[in-house]
Amino acid sequence: MMSDITLPVETNPYNSAEHELPMELFTDFYRITGSIFTSIKRTNGVLNGDSPHLVLHKVITNNLVRNIDSGIESQYARIDKKAIRLAVPNEEAENERLAGHNRASGFSLLRRVLMGMGNFEISGNLHLEQETEIETLLLHRTDSFIGITDAHIIYLPNPSRKFTTSTVLINKNHVEFVCSGAY
Repeated sequence: MMSDITLPVETNPYNSAEHELPMELFTDFYRITGSIFTSIKRTNGVLNGDSPHLVLHKVITNNLVRNIDSGIESQYARIDKKAIRLAVPNEEAENERLAGHNRASGFSLLRRVLMGMGNFEISGNLHLEQETEIETLLLHRTDSFIGITDAHIIYLPNPSRKFTTSTVLINKNHVEFVCSGAY
């Protein structure tokens, strides 16, 4: 039976001011890849934007619990930003910027952290101006998504699913604990 549900397209793909931004998102149980048409240059900017959801196109959804290699393909998918736990920026310039942030911006402290986020365990580097900024970063900063570099991620319900990435954006609203100085 066909559904009459029509997902709204957030932007016009033929608008010359916009570009196609690839997205790789993780919820508690799914890895979702696709792209979004936007005038925003970075994944972090899209995720921290005002809209409460994203509409991706050319989507592949993989279940993280089951070891099934082939994903479910769909034309569009609507994702509530509150459901997103992690995002891997796929734009090379953004990854280089975040990885080099400590050197380029004069940040004085690179803090290795271990974080628990529901189904995910993440170890990586937070780039801080001072020791007390971990609390400020997680409790008082208005952005929901913050960058972690040199990240090692384990999917706890299926620990064989682990990966490393130069940069991951975490939804700080889902951080259950942070251990500073953890290796």
